[in-house]
Amino acid sequence: MYAAALALSGATASADPMDLSLNRLSYYNNTPWSNGGVRYEPSRWAFRGGCGTAGTAGADGQAYAQCFPDNQLWANLVNELGAAIAPSLAAPAMTLGTSGLYVGYELSVTNLQRTGEHWRRGTEGSASSNVNSDTNTRRDNGDSAGVVSRIHVRKGLPFGFELGTQVSHLHSSGIWAIGLDLRWALFEGYHRGLGWLPDLAVRGSVNTLAGQSQMTLTVVGIDAVVSKRFALGGHVRLSPYVGAQGMFIFGDSGVIDLTPSRSAQAECPRPQTRYVADTRTGADRSPSGLVGQVICNGGGTLPTPTLPGDLNDTRNSAVFQPMRILRTRGFLGLQFQWEILMVTAEFSVDLGDPSFTSTPPTDAGRPVTTNVAAGAPSRTPITLDNYTQWTTTVGVGLAFR
Repeated sequence: MYAAALALSGATASADPMDLSLNRLSYYNNTPWSNGGVRYEPSRWAFRGGCGTAGTAGADGQAYAQCFPDNQLWANLVNELGAAIAPSLAAPAMTLGTSGLYVGYELSVTNLQRTGEHWRRGTEGSASSNVNSDTNTRRDNGDSAGVVSRIHVRKGLPFGFELGTQVSHLHSSGIWAIGLDLRWALFEGYHRGLGWLPDLAVRGSVNTLAGQSQMTLTVVGIDAVVSKRFALGGHVRLSPYVGAQGMFIFGDSGVIDLTPSRSAQAECPRPQTRYVADTRTGADRSPSGLVGQVICNGGGTLPTPTLPGDLNDTRNSAVFQPMRILRTRGFLGLQFQWEILMVTAEFSVDLGDPSFTSTPPTDAGRPVTTNVAAGAPSRTPITLDNYTQWTTTVGVGLAFR
């Protein structure tokens, strides 16, 4: 099943609207070049696309300004995408039994903050969005929802355990995820006699992106669910359920070329490293008082002859800051069963604002755009948008016992 998913992933067109385009999550400073170096004036930080292009010149600005990774937008993208690909429970607490097997198809819809810059610039967009591979482009708006199809297989085990595996696909993208989940029914209530007692189960799950070079995204969930099965006649059963989940999102990036329209190899075929005085102040200053710079030992071709050699394209690649995020969600659902057919509907929603389990370092945030007093922070802390997300899931499957 996983091999088939990966094969389909490779065949997916790279221009789908929800495909990642992390090179656009960048910013720059367009202070003009002077005195053998670039002076980063705080008032000239531009938190928008366009870095590394001629368009950053503006009125007396610096053309082909160096790119910096925008970890603020990256954090919000990881947060919302993680919630979209997280596996739904889509089952009451009662297990299938030792010999049980469930095979089903699930469709989940999660709302997204479509006007957020993390979606406008962080995903490819369609032809009507008038975007391409350069850094100064963005979508008009992102998609309003993330739609995920999922094949889910669960197998009953002894002692009230149940093991599941799943393959998920984010529609309008080449993004696939694979996952495992393990459920344990601590108590399966009486279904005769003292029939008012409910079922109680806990579950652990993990989903991770497959075949993505730009991003490694893993979602770990721990949830508890209470349900009760009611029989209607001899063949129909209804099982309402309710529960809560803690969702841990782990987001990391690969090395991202922030200027795909330029070539570091062409501009700097023989790179060298030199150490110069670090002119920064406060917490950003290097402990040694020096900072490394990549310089070219001749032979390269810059985009324009007037471009200072230190702004060659070797400085326009980056790795985004690792993000570790916690979300808490509540969910409720209803399962209908007739013979071996199961139909499940579930709704989940955030119970509180997302938070970091590991706070990103201050020097990974955006630079302050005003003159910084001595000893004051020169960067703004990375925060998460308090945007409430919900997910609606419908599942159809067959249960064999």
